[in-house]
Amino acid sequence: MKITEEEIKRYASGHSSSEEKQRVQTWMKENDQMLECAPGEEEQLKSVWNRLSADMRQDVKLTDIPNKKVSYKLLSAIGTIAASLIMLIGLGWLGYQFVTSVPANKNAVVKRVHTEAGQRLTVTLSDGSQIVLNGKSELEYPEKFDGQQRLVKLKGEGFFDIAHDESKPFIVHTDSSFTQVLGTRFNLKAYADDEQVVLTVERGKVRFGRYDQRDQVVLTKGMQGIMEFHKAVRSGQVLPEEATDWTKDSFVIKNESLASVAKRLERRYAVQIHIESQSLRLLTVTGTYTDTNLEDILSSLAFSTGIDYTIKGKIVTIRK
Repeated sequence: MKITEEEIKRYASGHSSSEEKQRVQTWMKENDQMLECAPGEEEQLKSVWNRLSADMRQDVKLTDIPNKKVSYKLLSAIGTIAASLIMLIGLGWLGYQFVTSVPANKNAVVKRVHTEAGQRLTVTLSDGSQIVLNGKSELEYPEKFDGQQRLVKLKGEGFFDIAHDESKPFIVHTDSSFTQVLGTRFNLKAYADDEQVVLTVERGKVRFGRYDQRDQVVLTKGMQGIMEFHKAVRSGQVLPEEATDWTKDSFVIKNESLASVAKRLERRYAVQIHIESQSLRLLTVTGTYTDTNLEDILSSLAFSTGIDYTIKGKIVTIRK
């Protein structure tokens, strides 16, 4: 079966007819069953695959198969699609291949640290820069920075306080975003299960966006850049302390959906939160909490919105 790039574009943007949608999904499943590929390419494919559409993630479930092997032909096909959908997917294929290796020096010793939900960790790099990791995050970095740049890789959320060095730009890679600075303080949130990658500048100047240089913005103190699936990177003025509340044991909610708040609470307090209806998930809430605990936040939200909740161990259920 053959499909066109236009069919893929319509599928990724949610404008396929039911018949066309079935054709694309059938094509993906057929290609999924080809021969195996070289080591190291599977994770690259998974990331692009995941970004094609939520429907495909549910129907194909490639990322749920730990040792699944895929073919060079499929890798090439997905790469072609990704390149033709830069504005839809947010990745250039060559750019994503670059993100997978942190050290430019092959002999560099690479370190990896991670945090569980409810944890926070401060990492000091060889140049004196400090990074505070939020819960459910991972940082990959070289033991010593060699070459012409300082390159690290982030999954999750981190607050970066970067030592100034004009001769070596500091670069942060996530699965879909590129950040470059000389010396500054900023917060970068790039969780795999979030719909946005968000960078907030507390001090200095930051270049932020996709690996495709045509979709990057320069941010200065008090600015925030937001990158979303199949949307151009946008920026605006914000209060930086609202994005860095987690580093100060505060919890700021500003016109945010209850579903989004629930994700942040799960990471902060190491719980699982179940919201019983879609209407509640979309409910917009606001509030600011300092030096507080999970039950205080839920109690306040219940008072202001009329929701009800129960806490049983590490399981929280929210209902109307």
